[in-house]
Amino acid sequence: MDIETLLNRVLIAIGAILFAAAAAMIVVPDLSSALPSATQGVFLVGIIAVVTGLGVVRRRLRGEVEETVTPNPERPAGNPMPGEDVDRMLYEMTHLRQGVSENREHLEERLENLAVAVIRNREDCSVEEARRILEAGEWTDNETAAQFFQGERTAAEEAGLSESLLSGTDDVAAFENRFRVTVEELIEVGDVDVSHDVDVEETDDRSFFDRLLGRSADDGDDDDAVESNWNESNSSVPSFDTSEPFEDVSLQHTNRWLGVTAFALVAVGAGVVTFTPGLMLAGTVGIAYTIYARVSAVPRTEGLVVEREFDVEDAEPGDLVEVTLTVRNESGSMLPDLRMVDVVPDSFVVTDGVPRLHTALQSGAQAQVEYTVRVERGEYQWPLLVVARDFSGGVERTSLVTPEAGMRVVPPLRVTNDVPVRAQTTQYAGDVDTKQGGSGLEFHSVRDYRPGDPMNRINWKQVASTGELATIDFRQEKAATVTILFDTRQSAYISAGPDEPHAVDHSVHAASDMFGALYEQGNLVGVAAFDTVPCWYAPGAGSEHLENARVLFAQHPALSPRPPERQDHESQYIDPMTHVRRRLPSTSQVFLFSPLADDYAAEVARRLDSEGHLVTVISPDVTVDETVGQRLTRIERTARVRYLRERGIRVMDWDPDERLSLEVEKAQTRWA
Repeated sequence: MDIETLLNRVLIAIGAILFAAAAAMIVVPDLSSALPSATQGVFLVGIIAVVTGLGVVRRRLRGEVEETVTPNPERPAGNPMPGEDVDRMLYEMTHLRQGVSENREHLEERLENLAVAVIRNREDCSVEEARRILEAGEWTDNETAAQFFQGERTAAEEAGLSESLLSGTDDVAAFENRFRVTVEELIEVGDVDVSHDVDVEETDDRSFFDRLLGRSADDGDDDDAVESNWNESNSSVPSFDTSEPFEDVSLQHTNRWLGVTAFALVAVGAGVVTFTPGLMLAGTVGIAYTIYARVSAVPRTEGLVVEREFDVEDAEPGDLVEVTLTVRNESGSMLPDLRMVDVVPDSFVVTDGVPRLHTALQSGAQAQVEYTVRVERGEYQWPLLVVARDFSGGVERTSLVTPEAGMRVVPPLRVTNDVPVRAQTTQYAGDVDTKQGGSGLEFHSVRDYRPGDPMNRINWKQVASTGELATIDFRQEKAATVTILFDTRQSAYISAGPDEPHAVDHSVHAASDMFGALYEQGNLVGVAAFDTVPCWYAPGAGSEHLENARVLFAQHPALSPRPPERQDHESQYIDPMTHVRRRLPSTSQVFLFSPLADDYAAEVARRLDSEGHLVTVISPDVTVDETVGQRLTRIERTARVRYLRERGIRVMDWDPDERLSLEVEKAQTRWA
């Protein structure tokens, strides 16, 4: 039992004893002669009031005002940006002086591997030769960049920060500068597209988050900046997952009036002890406020009727939907202080308006709030968070009210332009030209007539000139088996900015259109993903297959708009590729959607291709080039694209700001 609880119990006991004694004296007046004098009794009451008041002061100083902290659904959910890990390492080294040796070793190894890949691509040589050129410094005329991969570390560099400081040099800052120079030189040597130049001598005084967000040092504080922006992370409500139309979360005292109560008790006690009427009067006013806060009616929120309407009936991923929320008070009493927040799903981005309202509602009155969101695939039903307070603000009730109206966002699987499919086909007829002669449209060859050949394929010109029967063969058109494979690992959930769609969203949007086009071309189409959540939908055809695919695109956890670390879905580790490779039909070609954020995705494409599955990689480019880490990851991704193309693997290097259909047309021209 803590001191505060013990003190409260003692004071309650004393108060009860005094109340009983007073009641007894009223009933039996003679008892007053056995008690201390009236002056002593009043003095005792004053002392108790002062002690009680000091106890309340102590409680007020130790505790804070207890109020429900609401979420911030108007802030977009933050996704990592490419190169964030490199920028974080450099920031830790140069600003925090943490992990100097470990981060340095990691960055050196990463930059060396990248340099070897760039030299190999430029010189068309082996890994060993590229490494020799790198160590000899023959790959560049820039002395600083050449020396980055040459020579041994100094003793201070090996010892890290402490020796660096003792030696009077700042090797960490020097390392960062050489790292920046080398990255810029690799951009030049590797002929990598970047949108602007960077002055490597410029001192970067921005904070880590400013650099990630691309803000300059002169921008000042930005209240809209998104640092820790997951909608629910800072809320005091433990969970918004509810299937009930109404859920009473909590009822609590806010402690707003503790200060007034403490002042009133101390003032009354001091006034009694010192016989000062002014203090007693001031304390009495405070006690009146305290009683008012205690006896105010607890707000009732069960009578709130919430209706949510959307201006789009069948929304598709990426649509902007206007939401109108109407709250009506049918509780029969006034709700003087209502704070309401529409807990928009984390997959949505509020693009206009604010999904919150602070108002008072008379009985029978209603209020509305309107906002616009960019929706994503999935099925959603979300609650309205209601925080209701009484007139004094001393009591607070928190509730979740979930209206019936939900939203189901399903990709349309629309048919866009034709998708180029490679000549790996099945026995079924389709639209893919093969090298085999037979029935079809495109001329293939002329051969000797065989009994049973159809009359419409007889080469009558040859019959007329030579008198011998011959048969015309056309290129056979077969159907292909295509498996659309998604890279949905945590590392694929990267975006070009805080409120930009991540690479998995870009991939699923594009793939849903591509699925419809491939299906319309008569191919057998399936879906798979490599992640800890198995996803496999075997290639097939038919209207039922198409409808099942639509549902899978919208609801399968492996294709969720939420990254794996933010999902509630339970999973266990499995080899990301095992469940896919075991199920892939031997004749299936693969359309791999991946941002190529690391070497593993490129390795998956190479392994599948080497096993006989013709692979086409569709890679949304979400890299940016503001910071040194972002520029480094752009070079790395460019190197992976070139690595795959060198091995005959088709790659669509797709800028998500442009329509995929345009990139498909360019690719068809390039591959023709």
